Amino acid sequence: MNIDRIIISWVQSIERFRIAIIIAFIVLTVFSIFYIIDNLGVSTDTTDMLSEELAWRKLDIEYEKQFPQFNDNVLIVIESETADQATDTAIRLHTALKDNPKLISDIYYPNLLPYFRQSAFLFFNDEELQDLADQLASVQAFLGTLLQDKNLRGLFTMISNAIQHKEDGEDIEIKPLLLEINRALDNENYNVSWQRLMSSDKVEKSVYREFIMLQTLESKEELLPGADVLAHIRTVIRSLNLNDAVRVRLTDGTALSYEELKSVSEANIQAIIISFILVAIILLIGLDSIWLVITSLITLFFGLIATTAFAAATVGELNLISVAFAVLYIGLGIDFTVHLTLRYREQVHATGGSNNALQQAMLHIFRSLILCSITTAIGFYSFIPTDYQGVAELGWIAGSGMLISIIYTLTLLPALLSLRPYQSNDKNIYKNSHKIVILLTTLPYKYSKQILIFTLIVLIAFISQLYRVTFDINTLNLQDPENESVQTYRDLLKDSDSSPWSSILLKENRSDAIAAIKEIEQLDLVDDVIWYEDLLPKDQEDKLFIIDEINLFMGQLSTEATKEQINNIERTVAVETLVKKLDYFSGHELESNPELYSEIRKLKTHLTTLLNNSSDNMNLLSLEKQLLSNLDGRIHSLNDALNAEHVELGDIPATVHDRWVSHKHYKIEIFPREDLNDNAAMKRFVDQLQAYDNTVIGSPIINIEAGAAVITAFKNAFTYALITITLLLLVLIKVKGDAVIILVSVLVGSVFTFGFMLIFNIPLNFANIIGLPLLLGIGVDSGIHIADRFRQEQGTNKNIFTTSSSRGVIVSSLTTICSIGNLAFSSHTGTASMGLLLTLGLASMMVSTMMILPAFLIWQDSLQKQKTTS
Repeated sequence: MNIDRIIISWVQSIERFRIAIIIAFIVLTVFSIFYIIDNLGVSTDTTDMLSEELAWRKLDIEYEKQFPQFNDNVLIVIESETADQATDTAIRLHTALKDNPKLISDIYYPNLLPYFRQSAFLFFNDEELQDLADQLASVQAFLGTLLQDKNLRGLFTMISNAIQHKEDGEDIEIKPLLLEINRALDNENYNVSWQRLMSSDKVEKSVYREFIMLQTLESKEELLPGADVLAHIRTVIRSLNLNDAVRVRLTDGTALSYEELKSVSEANIQAIIISFILVAIILLIGLDSIWLVITSLITLFFGLIATTAFAAATVGELNLISVAFAVLYIGLGIDFTVHLTLRYREQVHATGGSNNALQQAMLHIFRSLILCSITTAIGFYSFIPTDYQGVAELGWIAGSGMLISIIYTLTLLPALLSLRPYQSNDKNIYKNSHKIVILLTTLPYKYSKQILIFTLIVLIAFISQLYRVTFDINTLNLQDPENESVQTYRDLLKDSDSSPWSSILLKENRSDAIAAIKEIEQLDLVDDVIWYEDLLPKDQEDKLFIIDEINLFMGQLSTEATKEQINNIERTVAVETLVKKLDYFSGHELESNPELYSEIRKLKTHLTTLLNNSSDNMNLLSLEKQLLSNLDGRIHSLNDALNAEHVELGDIPATVHDRWVSHKHYKIEIFPREDLNDNAAMKRFVDQLQAYDNTVIGSPIINIEAGAAVITAFKNAFTYALITITLLLLVLIKVKGDAVIILVSVLVGSVFTFGFMLIFNIPLNFANIIGLPLLLGIGVDSGIHIADRFRQEQGTNKNIFTTSSSRGVIVSSLTTICSIGNLAFSSHTGTASMGLLLTLGLASMMVSTMMILPAFLIWQDSLQKQKTTS
């Protein structure tokens, strides 16, 4: 045939010009490496993973245009046992971060704005404000005493006076103060909360949070986007020398993206190195020749570099999914070299080392390799027409990589093999096969019908359960759960007051916004609805009257002039004086107030112990700091709040206004009642909102809609791949029945994959779903090699499991499983799930190809023989 002559001439030309060809590939590889360094980047932007033509994407893009302040953000979360420490730390951090325009374009901490500090009491309801007034009235006299002598002596004098008044029968509540001081004495990292003492709110939270929102600027010089600004923020945090009572964490867009990209990058680099090592080990065992292994690895490495250069030239920036192309290339690109080198090895053994062994090997396997490369590429290319553009990019790179790999396998590999022809004196290369292996290779020949019946039973069982396969819509579940940004984000989601997964509704005019808010508030899955006018206090006149009353008895409290420094002797005297007072008072047990009595006794024990250990002067100085360090901040806040004036919408600062009102829209923010870490809760919340208004947008909607878009993309990709591969097989395979058998065995392997997913409780997600159309291409490849070799050996009574084709399928499957499968050990959950699913899928395909497909072929062949005989 003409094609045979062309193939032989092709190999002869490669053998003749092998040195020139190898040098050309080396030069191309070196050039490609420099090109990659200069042109390839990585993007952490996950918003571009899906088509902009989707309805919800258009809404999201419009929202980002109207409110650009919410793009590229870092949310700093300050947490403490007390509101005092959280607030004071936030103020210190805000001040320290202000001056870095190269990395930070905006810092938003509204609690520090004069508008909110002076209007703080106006946001209380009337009852809360009146309770606060009563609370401040009860402590005013003692607080004034303390501010006149703001140190340990003044505080303990205040406590002594309060105890005396209590002893004289006055109705003074001193237990909260004693409780706070005892907390500080129990825990050296705890500072007394003066806000709790002054507040009328008696409900204590387990944690108090303050939030600072930064909008970041990306540095063009940084390898991982966001690395510089996050490093700067953490350096500033460390410079504050915070104690263990305060925790500062980073989350939201930039932090989540940076830590995810870092996890994915580290996982892929580790996977590439391990893949090469594992592939080399398996090749050494499978090929049984160091030279064949070296030539295969060189071909693989050069092809990987060429594919990466192709990605740099055609895509420019990889995304969080397409970065996985390298590991996929290693696992799949090696398949072609495995089949060619094994066929070449077999040909050398069969001909006794003939000089044309490479030509004959290429002649026998050329068509299969070409067909397999096309079907594998189709498995990747099938995602290109879908809306899942993040995977479409991976499909374009990896699919093209398969074509690059076959080019390198048919050119560079023969050139390398011809440098040092393979030689072996052992013609029976399978004589040392283990007895178990020999037994397995005979099973399809002896029990083909039984194998098919057993397969049918398992297939029916798995198909009946396919409805239980789920899709995990939560993108947080893809990330490394140990990342600080992920843990922080999850903690915020648990609290409806701080959930970052709110939903957004935009309205063009005020009347529509008001009407929408009234209706949304009636939805049972909605916890709260906030919009611009909620930033204006209601019923101001009544509240201002109460504030004026507070001013009458509180006056202007000073924090500056009265801060007298005392020495340690004076501190000791103050402690001793208070101990004596406590000793006297604790001797009169209060039957009517046992809790107060308990706190007095406890304080006396603490102070007595402190006096006994007072040789270290730092003890009392540290105590003074613990007890009084939060006082100044509360007095400043109290003074600001007591200066309240009537405010209008026009008084709201522009930096706040622009976060709620754009030139076209009013923003309405809707908070969920349930914890959206639960996918079912998220689905209920989104369904209810979209039933009300399908123009709602926000993280919950994006997750749900993106999940639906990805599932649709998968169905389309699988359909495209199946149709294209079916047509290709029917056109190119001589025996049309074999094409059907190959497809059936691959579909069986696919169902087995879903079955194993159910057994091991592996849901589909945004990362691992890409493996399913890919498995279709891989399964067809192995099926082509087995079916083609079965027809070649038909009539010879040769067991196909003793041929290089079967060995090639096993070796290539193992190399693919080990290279891609090691992703399952990645700390990045999405990458790990992709590695695990592909491992199960590849194992299923190998069983289907090596057992079920041969059983089909053998059974069919036996039926034909029976017909011929009859």
